[in-house]
Amino acid sequence: MSDVEDNNRPVESELPPYRQTDAVDASAYKPASKMPPWLIPVLIAVLVVGVLLGRYWGSDANDDPMDSQNFATSEAQSRVGADGITTEQAVLSVETVLPSQDNIGNTLSADGTISAKDIANVSPKVNGVAIEQVLVEEGARVKAGQVLAIFDTDAMEQQVVQAQADVAEAEATLANASADAARVLPLLDIDAISKQEADRYRTSEIRAETALQAAKARLSNQQLTLNNAKVVAPVSGIISDKMAEVGMVSGGEPLFTIIKNGILEWRADIDPKLVGEINIGTPVRVSLPQERFVMGEVRRIAPTADNNRQITIYASLAADSGARAGMYRTGEFLLGSENLQTVPNSAIVSNDGYDYVMLVTNINSRDGQTMGRILQQRVTLGERIGDSVAVLEPLPADSRLVKQGGSFLNDGDLVRVVDTANNVAGKVTDKVANNPTVQATS
Repeated sequence: MSDVEDNNRPVESELPPYRQTDAVDASAYKPASKMPPWLIPVLIAVLVVGVLLGRYWGSDANDDPMDSQNFATSEAQSRVGADGITTEQAVLSVETVLPSQDNIGNTLSADGTISAKDIANVSPKVNGVAIEQVLVEEGARVKAGQVLAIFDTDAMEQQVVQAQADVAEAEATLANASADAARVLPLLDIDAISKQEADRYRTSEIRAETALQAAKARLSNQQLTLNNAKVVAPVSGIISDKMAEVGMVSGGEPLFTIIKNGILEWRADIDPKLVGEINIGTPVRVSLPQERFVMGEVRRIAPTADNNRQITIYASLAADSGARAGMYRTGEFLLGSENLQTVPNSAIVSNDGYDYVMLVTNINSRDGQTMGRILQQRVTLGERIGDSVAVLEPLPADSRLVKQGGSFLNDGDLVRVVDTANNVAGKVTDKVANNPTVQATS
């Protein structure tokens, strides 16, 4: 009975549907952040695999010598030694040189023209006659009195013969007149002839004598014309121009031009501000083709400026030098010499319009090698002399310069010095370059 009643009686704890969620037991819920039990074994397995892989990779790194060397190099590059120089790897191996002291000539350069110092124009002494022979050419060296050309002399010789005949006839006429006068004039003393007749004999003799003198003058003139048919050099020198040609009829124009004694001079125009450095006798050196030159000296300075307000300097050049009149050449006035410091051209590095040298400083020995630190030094350059260049602001005499390849270096780079024994001893060998001076380090 009680059981039946219990089953038929409503349960008091049963809540309405809309209240059931509030009455649910809190133990039925679990925190959302709690890890699922199955995930713990998975994490443990991942950690174990990671440890094993790490040990495996670590053993491979220790077995690779290249990785070990790179790691050691990287560590060495960042380590500073007790001497204060970073022990990074050297950038290049270099050879160094010392500056040298040389006597540099103090010169003044100018452009000018090579011309004949003195010339002689050879003109014909006969006119209207054709040239039969030309015996010299341009560039020939001749002596005074040497025959240069010959005119056609056939007509001249005939005129000489005619003049000789005229002289002979005049001589005969004079002889007859003299004989008549000698025979008749004594008769005047005995009044055998008149005075007028005696004067007529005297006049005839005088006329005959005058005619003879005229004939002789014509003969002499024809002989001179015949002699002038040979054109001779008035002075010794070099034929610079030849206008004479075979068959040409002379008209009084020059046939040849001779450079007297073959002496040439160099004429250069100089700024008046610089003329004060040049004196009579100042040596000059004028360039010639094929890297040759000719020496000379100043012989005259123009007293006034030309239309361009320049002063012309005349310098005589040495003979037989290969120079030719008309050449436009550059020359130098040698104003003396001065002692200047020079460095090899190969040691100069140009950058951004400035010139530099690479000094090797902090030189020390390490592991049997000589190491140094690069210091970029700006320099002011002067005249270039062959393979060297003058430094206007001298460097310390014991400066060690990178001889070649400085453009591959930067300020502060570490380099290995591979100097020869002579350079280490302080002997300058910048004049001769036998081997390359910069080698890439492997």
